[in-house]
Amino acid sequence: MSFLKGVLTGLAIGYLTAPRSGKDTRDKLTKGANDLQNQWEDGLNQVKTQIDHFTGKAENKVNQYADKAEQTFDTYKDDSQDTFDYNREQAKTDYNQSVDETAAAAKSGINDAEDALKFN
Repeated sequence: MSFLKGVLTGLAIGYLTAPRSGKDTRDKLTKGANDLQNQWEDGLNQVKTQIDHFTGKAENKVNQYADKAEQTFDTYKDDSQDTFDYNREQAKTDYNQSVDETAAAAKSGINDAEDALKFN
């Protein structure tokens, strides 16, 4: 910023001390101010373009990481669901087996009791 102030001050002194008429000096100052404004706008446009470029790159990276996180989440979710389903089926099998064993034991006990009560 100091450099820019120095350049502007030097230009102003140079224009003011130059052996020209007032109209020529004013025209030259106006042209210089317009040129400076155009350079400033060009610089701003370049900065905006770079910011847009870097913002786009950052947005792409964020989207990549979000997609990867979603895929990882889906994988763990599917694995968890598979494990849950397996454990549920195993629990059903174990329960049915216990019921069958208990029923068989009860039937055997009833048959033994019937045999003990029979008088031949």
